[in-house]
Amino acid sequence: MPVQHDRDFRAYTIKKVNALRAQGCDCGGQWMPPAGALRWNDRLFDSALIHAKDMHVHDYFGHFNKRGEDIGRRIEKTGYDWAVVGENLGEGQKTFDQVFKDWIKSDSHCRMLMNPKVNEVAVAKYRKYWVQHFGREHKKS
Repeated sequence: MPVQHDRDFRAYTIKKVNALRAQGCDCGGQWMPPAGALRWNDRLFDSALIHAKDMHVHDYFGHFNKRGEDIGRRIEKTGYDWAVVGENLGEGQKTFDQVFKDWIKSDSHCRMLMNPKVNEVAVAKYRKYWVQHFGREHKKS
């Protein structure tokens, strides 16, 4: 199962993330109050999948790719006009439930899951790598 991105996977991940955001969460001793629901964004999915594949192909695990590009630069390449972005990474978990549980246990990942400044999300898995991208685009005039 190298890539998980069908409609059921998207619906399941959104449901899990939004359930957590609706109830609030203790992230390493810091209470994060309930936050608004997120919606799926295909451009965030594209950037997440590209990063997951890149980590596999170039055998690394990190928020910067081998060209030194951070999440902002990588997401811009998909045409996402971001005002706020964030990224959670996972390595080796077999299921979304496993990586989600690990993210909740990690203070920084948990805070990203609960960030009230984002309103869109996508999750991609490629081989052993998980990438979750969060964002909020600039308002269109």
